[in-house]
Formats: sequence, structure tokens, C-alpha cells
Amino acid sequence: MPERGYAVICLKTTGLFPYQRDRVVEVAVVHLDEGGRIAKRWETVINPGSNAGDVANHGVSTAELLRAPTFEQIAPRLVDLLRGRVLVTHNAQFVTGFLMREFELIGYAPGRGLEAVCTMQLARTYLPGAGRLLVDCCAAYDIEIGPGPGALVQAVACASLLAAYLHGSTTAAPWIDALDRAERSAWPRIAAGTDAEWVQRDPSTPDDVVVRPSFLARAAVKLPDYTGPEDHLDYLALLDLCLLDRVLSPRETRELRVLAEFSGINPVECTALHRRYFEDLVRVAWSNGALSIADSADLIAVARMLDVAPEVVAAALAAPASVVQLPIASIDTVLLEQGDIVVLTGDMARARSDWGRELVARGLSLGTAVTLRTRLLVAADPASLTGKTGKARDYGIPIVSEFGLRSLIGVR
Repeated sequence: MPERGYAVICLKTTGLFPYQRDRVVEVAVVHLDEGGRIAKRWETVINPGSNAGDVANHGVSTAELLRAPTFEQIAPRLVDLLRGRVLVTHNAQFVTGFLMREFELIGYAPGRGLEAVCTMQLARTYLPGAGRLLVDCCAAYDIEIGPGPGALVQAVACASLLAAYLHGSTTAAPWIDALDRAERSAWPRIAAGTDAEWVQRDPSTPDDVVVRPSFLARAAVKLPDYTGPEDHLDYLALLDLCLLDRVLSPRETRELRVLAEFSGINPVECTALHRRYFEDLVRVAWSNGALSIADSADLIAVARMLDVAPEVVAAALAAPASVVQLPIASIDTVLLEQGDIVVLTGDMARARSDWGRELVARGLSLGTAVTLRTRLLVAADPASLTGKTGKARDYGIPIVSEFGLRSLIGVR
């Protein structure tokens, strides 16, 4: 009987459309126990055959792909790593789509299909107001994402995010139900003989591959959350990948439309989602005070790829869109009330557990992540640039030192 727990999986692919031509080139799996502690991790590059895609998209060199095993060769071990565990990933629709396609190509099918827990969708519950990117969700918990483009880096970050959700959950019931369902799921074993050693990617990254994040990559972290249907959120997440990692060709744009229809998004809704996405990007761009020529060019390129009406583009670029700036309250204007959520961050002079007891004793709630519901962030260094302080500034949440907290709650 496999050990109960979670299997976090992350993929790197040649593109974005598994049922057209794109393939998996790297897979990483991280195991967590029932309590959310990371137990083991695995990774391998995968030879996709004739379609290696653009190296700039996935970061795996042609030489690495040529010496890598095929998906069929790594599938037996991968199935063993997933069997009996809750499958977890960020942007589950994208990842499970590629997994199902790769399994289909080798004639394998899980007994009950693929049911996955999506940390992006769960952010709507645990991180209200956060964006959909993994880096944005991790920032709310001060989870650092390690350097490098590999799938394992993202899988570890996703595992840490899941652990934060587990520890912040008010009830264990949904997690126990998921673990029970995973135990009952059928993952037939793949016959031995095709298994091959997993091959890690080359950790060294040539200098010419290191690229400064584009305007779109920097802006996407600040995109607002989306509270509409889950299918729409999945589609917007795919737009993130499309626009941040590549330039869409006309054929890929058509494929996006087909995928939208397959997800139940009609043409009118799709057009509205494209316009909203573009206008959100423009608001982020204008929030910096001005648009550079390069930023404007990026926005125009996005508008063309998404077929946004020319008059909408012209109006958005001609003058700042309305940007709601949330003012940072000063300590003099902060009044903590019963039930307010206070988040602590950094190494403080007094133990954070002691501060937690002080806050709870006064009827306040101790939060673990910075969200729109957070009333106050107490930081060891309020001027520091961390995930939590950055989110607090984005949301207009006051930041004070622990000495400021003493004054607010009357502790000597």
C-alpha cells in the first residue's frame, strides 16, 4: 500500500497545446506527507522526439534532450510516484492536459482519470486578492522561489505553497477527503522493461540564456485577481503563459480560441476576457506613472495577439486608465478592532510566538499570509523588500515594526 500524502508535479513543455503538437520536456515530482512536510523529490528531462520546441521557452538544451529518456521510458516510475497520493499542481488544467496526452500516446490511462488539487484555484480561498501566478501566491507567504528555470524549482515552491494552505486551513476535512479519494484511485502499473534512469537537467545556465524579465513578466505579478468562473481563470492563466513565454503566431491564436470554446467559453465571453486582460495590463503599466516606448510596444503586441479592438487600444494608451491607489495608513490612523487579522514577518526581538499570544489575548487574529483581509503587517524591518511587505504595499495595508505594535496594543 503506497504511503498517504501529496505528489506535487510540475512540467516544462515545448509549447502550450498538448493535443496539437507540443510535448513534455521535463517533469519534477515532490512528495509531501499528510502534514505537508516535504519528504522526497525527483526530476528528469525528457526527449520529446522530433519536436524540441524553442529552447528559450523551456530552457533545456538540445544536447540534454538527446541524452534524455523518452516519456514512455520514465512513465513506470512516474506512475509509481503518483499512485495513492493526491496530485497537486499550480494551474492544474494545463498540467493534467499534458499528462493525459503523454499517457495517451503510450496507450496508458489512469483508472479514474486525473483529479488534481490546483494551488492556483485554492488561492481564491486562502489568498483573496492575490494574482494567479505561482510567484505571486508564494509572495503572500514569503515563500522564496529558488533560482533557475527548472521544473523542480517550481515544484518545490508549489509544495511549500500547499503546505501553507494546509497549515492555514480551519478544518482538515477537505484534505482528509482528498487523501481518501487518492487512495482509492486506480493507477495500473506499467510493465517493467521500459523503465529508464531519470536524468537531471544541467544545473549550469549559459550567460547568453539569462534574460532580464520582460515588461509583461514584471507586470503579470501585479495583475489583479479574477473572481469569475473557474474555467475563465484557467483560460486567463493560459494567457499568462502565452504572452509571457512566447509570441503567439496566428495559428496559435486560433488554437487559443478553439481551446476557449472547448472550455465552454463562448466567443463573446472570450472577447471580453481578452479585453479585460489587456486593460488590466495597461492599468499596471500606468501605475508606474508613465509608459515607456518599449512598454507601449509590448502592450500593442499583446492587443494584436488578443485581437483587441483598435479604438480600445488607442484610448488605453492615450491617457492613464483609472488606477485605484490604496494609501498606506500611518500608525496614527490604525485602530485595531476585535477579529482584525495581523500578520508577523521577520526575525523580531521578541519571539513571534509570544506576540501571537499577545494578539490572540486581545481578540485579534494571527494570519499567516498577507491578503486583502489583513489589517496590519508587523515586520522586523518595515522598509525591507520581501514578498509580504510588497503585497502589503500593493494592498495599502499599514506596515509597522514590533515597537509600533507595542504602541498599538499597549504592551510595554
